Amino acid sequence: MTPTARWACGAGAPPPSRRTSSPLPSPPLPLLLMLALYYALPGVSSVGDYDPCAGQASVSKSDGFSLGLAFYPGGAAEAWGTLHPCPYADRAVLAARGVATMVFRTALDEMSFLRGSPKDETALMASVPGAQMMTMVAYAGNGSAVVRSQPRLIHATAASAIISGSAVGRVNSLTLIARFDQGTLEYLQWHDMGCGTCAEGDACMPVGDAHSACMGTEEACTCTGPTCLLDLTTTASLRCHLTVATAFSGTDKHSVPLTSGAQIERLGKYSATAAAGSTGATAMAQAQSLRDASGK
Repeated sequence: MTPTARWACGAGAPPPSRRTSSPLPSPPLPLLLMLALYYALPGVSSVGDYDPCAGQASVSKSDGFSLGLAFYPGGAAEAWGTLHPCPYADRAVLAARGVATMVFRTALDEMSFLRGSPKDETALMASVPGAQMMTMVAYAGNGSAVVRSQPRLIHATAASAIISGSAVGRVNSLTLIARFDQGTLEYLQWHDMGCGTCAEGDACMPVGDAHSACMGTEEACTCTGPTCLLDLTTTASLRCHLTVATAFSGTDKHSVPLTSGAQIERLGKYSATAAAGSTGATAMAQAQSLRDASGK
């Protein structure tokens, strides 16, 4: 499923995500982009329904669920510290540092592919003079607290920004699993898919916590002309910006198991970028084929 998106302000033992008390109303982080709706959102009655920091307690399978991705140009993973895009004080600090967020409206237990555009990713990186890296976290609220993932490195323009690496470039796929207990979000965990499915010409980047991911090299992603490795006017451009494959595990508020988290492991045979394809329709068709293969 390709969810609604708008730019605004692996599996392992929990907790790789941070929870804090419910946030106060807070100043918005910079608004960058808004994409069109790709599917109907029943029950959405106000702008607040899209705010991932708002209370989203006790949800059922197929209910709408808002999820945010926050991007920190020039900030290493360590720079996040305990900062979270939701609480008032943290939000103000992050906004002052140039952090921007992308907000998605997904459906609980639907496999989703979250992404912006190469143009916006490049512009955000350039918005902080001298930035040589960009990191990202996922975040959402659960009604009584706010949950944040561990940071991931997604873009590096200098080898010094990468631990034990020399190639520079842009991560093109990460995998996120949102874990629920009785319909309440507990954790946002990255699933390490590794680099076994990288396309020819891509490199492998350490992204944090001993995880790695495929990346389009900076040379390939900034090249223009007929001799370039990638034709950025085609679906090859997906190798030059981030797609986050997102799935769910645990139980909804009626104790119904959430199964898309298990299905996401099937993407080990593909990259999330390839699964998502060039359009929302392709993404939904791929996700449906994975569900059909699992018999769900």
